[in-house]
Amino acid sequence: MNKSLRFLIVLVPIMIFAFFAKVLIQDDDKVLRFDAKIFPSFQLNDLDGNPVNYESLNGIKLVNVWASWCITCLVEHPYLTKLSDENVQIVGLNYKDSDNKASEWLQKHGNPYVFSIYDPRGDLAFDLGVTGAPESYLLIDNQVVASIQGEMTPKKWETIFYPLINQARNNK
Repeated sequence: MNKSLRFLIVLVPIMIFAFFAKVLIQDDDKVLRFDAKIFPSFQLNDLDGNPVNYESLNGIKLVNVWASWCITCLVEHPYLTKLSDENVQIVGLNYKDSDNKASEWLQKHGNPYVFSIYDPRGDLAFDLGVTGAPESYLLIDNQVVASIQGEMTPKKWETIFYPLINQARNNK
């Protein structure tokens, strides 16, 4: 076997491995910034059965799309709890879930949400443009000013959401 062929036999698998390692390791969560858009109008209940609607989202709120079946939601949950402990107003959007399973999940893992909108069919999530759980939306006076797909992390909070909150507070 000539040297070129042996070299290719070794090099090709290494290149394939390197490609897949890069794809798997990269931070593929999307950060979406856009011109502010109005949060969709809705009339649903929270997980306790109390009616909630569009007016419930006044002020500065972080809307977090979550579900009891979502593994990544469990991963981001401690950070959301930390934000809640720092007086960040977080509204949950429980997405395509069972209200019993969602309530049990919050009892087991803690509840960082001011309330959780119960969206069993995903209608509100569809109107909002949700692609899956978790996703987070920053609302300022019922306007969606930024969103991320995937896990909320300290880096995303500090570089995307927090500066927008400070800017909004300074403009008031």
